[in-house]
Amino acid sequence: MGTLVRVVAGAAETGGALMVMEQRARRGFSPPRHVHRNEDTALWVRSGRITVEVGDRTQVVEEGGFVWLPRAVPHTFRVDSDEVDLVELASPGGIEGFHLDASDPAPAPDLPPPGEPDIPRLLASAGPYDVEIVGPPLAAG
Repeated sequence: MGTLVRVVAGAAETGGALMVMEQRARRGFSPPRHVHRNEDTALWVRSGRITVEVGDRTQVVEEGGFVWLPRAVPHTFRVDSDEVDLVELASPGGIEGFHLDASDPAPAPDLPPPGEPDIPRLLASAGPYDVEIVGPPLAAG
């Protein structure tokens, strides 16, 4: 999807309790609106700025900010700065498999070139992890 992700710890390392993942993305990146049925998730913005939609609430999260994404509530976000560096946490762990299944290994620790997301692959990867795509990404801001 044009981002760089690194799983820091997953279910195997935490006894199933937690997933910790670093993610970098460019301005305009926005995953499709989706629902995690099994995990509570949080985003911690280490640098940059994002706009987040959680249910019917929209908020801007600046560098150092944190947002909670409860399970079963549709959510998405959009990168509003040139680049964002964030940490995604999920409890319980296991959802890292979805991210890995929907991704290609990075040839270098840099953002990949911009490109179109592989939507069929994303949808196929979501099902086994009880993630449902329920809407489009956020429009450019």
